[in-house]
Amino acid sequence: MAHGLKLVGAHSTFLDVDAKIITRRNMTKKNKWILPSLIVAVSSLVVTGCSDSSSSAGVNLKIGTIHPLTGGNADYGIGLTTAAEFAADQINAAMAEADVAGSCEITASEDDQATPALAVEAATKLVKSNQVNAIVGPLTSGSTLGAAQSVTVPNNIVMIATAASSPEITTFADKDLLFRTYPSDAFQGKVIVAAVQKIYGSTAKLNVGARNDAFGTALANVIETEWKNGGGVIGSKVLWNPENATFDSEAKQLADGSPDVWVIVDFPDTFAKVGPALVRTGKWDPKKTFFTEAMYDEAVIKTIGVKVMAGARGTAAKSIGVDSDKWKADRKAAKPDTKETFVDASAYDATVLLCLAAIHGKSTESSALTKSLRAVSGTEGGTEIPWTNLVDAVKAAAAGDNFTYQGAWTTAKFDAAGDSSGALFRVYNVGADGKLSSNDAEDVRF
Repeated sequence: MAHGLKLVGAHSTFLDVDAKIITRRNMTKKNKWILPSLIVAVSSLVVTGCSDSSSSAGVNLKIGTIHPLTGGNADYGIGLTTAAEFAADQINAAMAEADVAGSCEITASEDDQATPALAVEAATKLVKSNQVNAIVGPLTSGSTLGAAQSVTVPNNIVMIATAASSPEITTFADKDLLFRTYPSDAFQGKVIVAAVQKIYGSTAKLNVGARNDAFGTALANVIETEWKNGGGVIGSKVLWNPENATFDSEAKQLADGSPDVWVIVDFPDTFAKVGPALVRTGKWDPKKTFFTEAMYDEAVIKTIGVKVMAGARGTAAKSIGVDSDKWKADRKAAKPDTKETFVDASAYDATVLLCLAAIHGKSTESSALTKSLRAVSGTEGGTEIPWTNLVDAVKAAAAGDNFTYQGAWTTAKFDAAGDSSGALFRVYNVGADGKLSSNDAEDVRF
């Protein structure tokens, strides 16, 4: 609700009382001046209230999060969840310092175990029981699309996915309610292909393996198309059901055919079974294999097995935000027990953007939030304000200004599909000891 409307309501008793006083008086020459004087005085109070955000009743935004808090992707989910909490803490402190009323709270955090069905249950609970106005997450594409289709879109709830990368999200019919702070795999597919071509040439024979879900299938298709367009040969493309108990038959298909190189798209919990099955074939070589960002975590490498992963390469999205090292240090100081992952700041930015949008639009309604998300993220231009200066960002939002929030992960500038603009990817290597390394000179920017 707009600040001005709140103030008129706040002064309604004053207006009613004085109206009664006036009607009881005789309209002599002297008190002919009373009515105009009171109207001017009251009007002045109302107009002043409309322009002074500090004296207004503010907006209270309730946010829920959905991430895997247990299971194979729990490190990512816990890191993202605590980053969202950190964002809410910081934005509330900034609102207090800026003298802007209202609040932005993480009301509840749900565990979807990176599973679409559980994501639907989590979103239902957040919307129906916790009555949140917006959701940060999920982590994965399958969970994001499932929750959006079944819950958030039908209930007009804005959702900002934190690491969902499937190109399907761009074209999903979401009524302009689904956004993301993580780049699309339309970019990553190009990066993987370019990295493989650099080492093996553009005409090499490539086998592609992927989990059969929104993330794996979509990215495998992008890789296949890009590889063929570059003149390369696809030996085989093997998809597997992540719920399978064993993966020996799929591993044999993927290892056969003497390819020059492999690209594998999977999550850690599943590849912990697929990897050993590939080793058992005696034909697969991790040193000739590229993975995605899902394996860009040394704890994940250790869980799967260093012997399985040693020598592998991969690509992973990288922060294009500002002062990302400072953000990591600040978050570590605020949440010292949280294990850090490369993508945590994505949830921080998603949360900050939602809070700023609510302040800017003076509403928690979805239509106002979606419009204001573009106003504060830089889509409409405006002064650049970094995450390190949230007080100024809050003030600009409260004034209704268009500006460009520069996050710790991204400068979103949300497009018409809700995708963030721009992307940066690293090419990483898994050492013989399971340690990860990358060279900034090999980064690829879009």
